[in-house]
Amino acid sequence: MANKFRKKIEEKILKPIIGFLKQGMTPTKLALSISLGFCFGLFPIVGITTLLCLIIAFVFKLNLAAIQLINYLVYPFQLVVLIPLIHLGSNMLGVNPIPYSIQEVMDLISEDWLKAVEMLWMATLMGMFAWLVTIVPASFIGYFILRSIFLKMAGKPSDD
Repeated sequence: MANKFRKKIEEKILKPIIGFLKQGMTPTKLALSISLGFCFGLFPIVGITTLLCLIIAFVFKLNLAAIQLINYLVYPFQLVVLIPLIHLGSNMLGVNPIPYSIQEVMDLISEDWLKAVEMLWMATLMGMFAWLVTIVPASFIGYFILRSIFLKMAGKPSDD
C-alpha cells in the first residue's frame, strides 16, 4: 500500500516538477511557482484560487501549469484548513465565535439571508487574517527551501 502511494506521488507530483526543470524552467521560478500555488491555493475563499493563481502567474511571469498543478493539489487542504483559519482569526482578533456548523448556516440563510451574508463575511475576513499571518510566511519559508533544493538538483549555485 505504501509503495503504491509512493509511486502515485512520484508520478503525479515529482515527475511533473522535475519535468519543469528539464524543460528549462529556472529553479527560482519553479520554487516561486510552487510556493505561490501553495499559498494562494489555501486562500480562504473557495472558488477563486484558480483565478488568483492565473493572475499571479501572469504578473510574475511564472509557468501557469506549475502554479495551477500545486493549486489543484492543495485544494483538498483548502477545505480542511478553512474552518481552523476562521477560528484562528477569530481567536487572534478577540472576536466572539461564530456558529460554523453547516446546519446553523443553512438555518440562518433560510431565516435571514442578510444576516447570514454578514456573518459569513466576518468569518471570511477572520480566515483571511489568519491566512495572512500563517500561510503567507510559511510560503516564503517554503520558497527558500525549495529554491535551495532545486538549485542543487539543477547543479547551479544561483540563477538570479
